[in-house]
Amino acid sequence: MKTLDSPTALALLAGCLASAQVGKVPPALAAIREQLGVNLIHAGWIATAINAAAAMFGVAVGLALARLGAERGLLTGLLLMGIGSALGAAAPDGLTLIASRACEGAGFVLVVVAAPSLLAAAAADDPARRRRLLTLWSCYMPTGMGLMMAVAPLLLQRYGWRGLWAANAVAVAASLLAAVLLHRRLAERAGPRPPPLQIFTRARLTQPAFWLMGACFGSYAATWFMIATWLPSFAVEHMGYTAEHATWLTAVAVGGNILGNLTTGHLLARGVPRWTLQLGVMVMMGGLGWFVFTAGYDPLLRSVAAVVACSAGGLLPAAVMGGIPLHARSPADIAIGNGILMQCSNLGTFVGVPAIAALATALGGWDGGRWLIPLLAGVGVAAAWAFRGVERRHDVNAATGSPAATLVEQT
Repeated sequence: MKTLDSPTALALLAGCLASAQVGKVPPALAAIREQLGVNLIHAGWIATAINAAAAMFGVAVGLALARLGAERGLLTGLLLMGIGSALGAAAPDGLTLIASRACEGAGFVLVVVAAPSLLAAAAADDPARRRRLLTLWSCYMPTGMGLMMAVAPLLLQRYGWRGLWAANAVAVAASLLAAVLLHRRLAERAGPRPPPLQIFTRARLTQPAFWLMGACFGSYAATWFMIATWLPSFAVEHMGYTAEHATWLTAVAVGGNILGNLTTGHLLARGVPRWTLQLGVMVMMGGLGWFVFTAGYDPLLRSVAAVVACSAGGLLPAAVMGGIPLHARSPADIAIGNGILMQCSNLGTFVGVPAIAALATALGGWDGGRWLIPLLAGVGVAAAWAFRGVERRHDVNAATGSPAATLVEQT
């Protein structure tokens, strides 16, 4: 069977549109700050307000979609993203823009939890196809963000940041129309729904593999988005770039993440453990991220460091997203695991991006704020090392057919 068909292509497109709502902000932050009069910290909240819903409700959304159906989550998510982007285009002040970003965030979390669940269910009987689909899914964030950051300068120059928001609303509306037309086929791919009482169990919510991968993903996301969000303005203010060149630098860094995503499958196939990829990425990003925001070094070297950190970091999302179906003990657990991943990663983003701005403001510059990056990397390293034991036990159980690999429902 071919890898992509209409429903799976739509799920991937929806993910790219969701990430585009994240990527439209960094190039527009300078214009938004000038027009709406917001400071650096408020600008950080505008950038990460979209992550608020996922940071608070990712697990709850995973539980709900495991029961209600991933296809309904995808439709609702696209609707909320479109409404939020349209409201943002008309926002008269910073607080209203933050509120519209929260609406986008509600749609974002529904889409990014529902889409991989649909993809995994669509290839439940074909492990090779499922692996290909989830590898493609792991590219959704850098693909959508990178494309949006590449076209944003053109739209900003001609239509301003409000026009950029309106264009995104139109794109999401078109995708929603396609999803409505494919609703029946999406429902067929969503997989069976367990009885309600079997969803809310301690065994489902306390699977250590999900939470350890989530903790590592959260540390990664915080660091990655610190670089991706602040690099456009940082490069202009501290590295001598023009606004257009700074946006292109960031687009290259974000787009390079796709290479890391696509390389993960090859490394895993050659026997590299997932925990090794997670640990290596966190060590690398902690060091390079710290270097990017360090004054006194050559701007070209710091630019290269940003591109390498964001690009090679792509090994981690593909590793953890592909690990969810392998560590899920039942089909319904896939949505729950995706919800845990999204809650942890968006919590990292939601807190991390404004936090480094607040530290830079309080400590008199980025040389003070940069220390947050290796601190977060240390959390990711600890989580990856703890996941090492979980992964080894899982591999032993899978090889021996041990009952430990089967979910024991605790209702």
